[in-house]
Amino acid sequence: MRVLVFGAHPDDIEIGLGGTIAKHVDSGCDVQAVIVTIPYSVEERKNEASKAAKILGCNLQFLDVKSSEMNFGRNLINLFDKIINDFKPDIVYTHWEEDSHQDHVAIAKATLASTRKNNCSLFMYEQTIPGGLVGKGFKPQMVIDITKTIDRKLESTSMHKTPIKNMDELLKGLKGRASYRGFQVGAEYAEAFEVVKLINIY
Repeated sequence: MRVLVFGAHPDDIEIGLGGTIAKHVDSGCDVQAVIVTIPYSVEERKNEASKAAKILGCNLQFLDVKSSEMNFGRNLINLFDKIINDFKPDIVYTHWEEDSHQDHVAIAKATLASTRKNNCSLFMYEQTIPGGLVGKGFKPQMVIDITKTIDRKLESTSMHKTPIKNMDELLKGLKGRASYRGFQVGAEYAEAFEVVKLINIY
């Protein structure tokens, strides 16, 4: 199975679904992570993202879109169209479309547009921690047990020292959210997703 993950910035995918990525890798999936933009400290953050991807076991691609061009529109959709046409994923993960960060929302909308042919499943991961308060609530319809991969989620996140100044607090928050999602479904740790569409599960 081929799994494609979109993240606006380095650290987004580890925070959002690092445990699920590691679980996909462990099950033999070909996982491609795509980072769209790096607004500052580009080389340092690319290095950190590469270390994190190695811990999770996924492949990593940088699109190097300028922060000033991070808008939902045809240019971003065309980039995503090419990635999806070339990689031909069975599953795509992207940001939640109600996220409080404008870059995350642009990524979510572009992913929705680029998966319009309905030949792959599409899931949205929870808002990145820390995130602002929003007017709508995340509605998880799919919860994945990451008990066996929580340590790799946290370790990969800890690679991102440049943007994250309160690492201990962040890791505590991530572990707490994973524990809460796990409690909801009878697991020790879990990650939750909104299901946009579920295609070709058999």
